[in-house]
Amino acid sequence: MAESPYLFRAADHSLLPVGNGLRVREALSSFGIALCYQERAPGGPEVAWCNRGHSIFVLAGRIRYQFDDHAVEAGPGDMLHIPAGTAHRHKPSVVGDEVVRYVLTEFG
Repeated sequence: MAESPYLFRAADHSLLPVGNGLRVREALSSFGIALCYQERAPGGPEVAWCNRGHSIFVLAGRIRYQFDDHAVEAGPGDMLHIPAGTAHRHKPSVVGDEVVRYVLTEFG
């Protein structure tokens, strides 16, 4: 079968530590979107505000996103969509003692 620009072969990309208890396996598409598998460990330091847009599918663990005016928690099977921009800035953190594993697209 022919190779495709639409296929991300995860085994071809290492799971790399990027700091703050976060490990990432990432593919950058020619379409301007990053597709990532991420693992966020509990007990990591607080992260900076993020203004990038994300669509997230949680595989395991629980994650909390703090926004300026509210917070939301998500767990296995939950999906989130956070638009890009300062009005949607957010900080992720792990809820509980389990590593959070999720798939994320990044844009904006």
